[in-house]
Amino acid sequence: MVMRLSKIYKKKIYNTRGKYVGEVDEVIIDIGEKYGKVLILALPGERKVGIPYDRVTAVGDIILVEATSSKKK
Repeated sequence: MVMRLSKIYKKKIYNTRGKYVGEVDEVIIDIGEKYGKVLILALPGERKVGIPYDRVTAVGDIILVEATSSKKK
């Protein structure tokens, strides 16, 4: 799938448990290795959270990312 980066800015991000993570504020591309790595920065309130692109499971009206297994509520 091909999508312009400008189309994902300000999209809301939720994890696979349905918890709101934030919205896309920035997209950073690390091209230091053979293949680039993308990091999405979410802005829930005033802090930024880095989300590795390999945790993104779906991009559509919202962005869905894998929930971490460290804290269950």
